[in-house]
Amino acid sequence: MFKLSQKSDYGLILLSNLAKVRGLTPISVVAKKNKLSSKFLSQVALELKRAGIIASREGAGGGYSLAKAANEIKILDVLTVLDGGLVKGECFEDDHECKCGAKGMWGDMKKQMEKTIGKKTVADLVA
Repeated sequence: MFKLSQKSDYGLILLSNLAKVRGLTPISVVAKKNKLSSKFLSQVALELKRAGIIASREGAGGGYSLAKAANEIKILDVLTVLDGGLVKGECFEDDHECKCGAKGMWGDMKKQMEKTIGKKTVADLVA
């Protein structure tokens, strides 16, 4: 079963909110609008900023914005920044000894998911 982490969920919510507005948006506004923890959302925003996905300006009238166009920000890149990848598990590690016999199948499924999600962008979230 594929499940987004809370960190990735918050990240995608933040990015979709930023994609809908022009200019800077404070984290507190996004958190309140979406009933999210402002503190945790701030931590997620910092990771996305370090990765060059969003930009910020401090002070009065400050906030966050997308660092590039929404159609240039790949969802897979966001998930990789926030969680280290799309799918995790021992079955995907090269040195893992497969006991169930499904390692090839899981690997193929992971590649297909990455191929599909790799085509999606933040613009697709708000379309």
